[in-house]
Amino acid sequence: MAKSKSELRSLSGQQKAAVFMLALGQEHSAHIFELMDDEEICDMSQTMATLGNISSSVIEQLFVEFADQLSGGGGGAVVGSYDSAERL
Repeated sequence: MAKSKSELRSLSGQQKAAVFMLALGQEHSAHIFELMDDEEICDMSQTMATLGNISSSVIEQLFVEFADQLSGGGGGAVVGSYDSAERL
């Protein structure tokens, strides 16, 4: 586990995003690619192509990190409002 945490820390944000999208699979990642411009797609594709082998333990840690950030660092919550709905 300690090795996977250090491997995860060594990944850049772009690399983490690439691993995340690869782990999501083609169907789900296609929806994310639709939101990107051509330069972002090119950058992400190149990062994906150069990742090499990523262990399942690193992927698991990445998803835990993502879920923690999504929940506001463990202490936060998602709050719905008219403003947030309008922004989306």
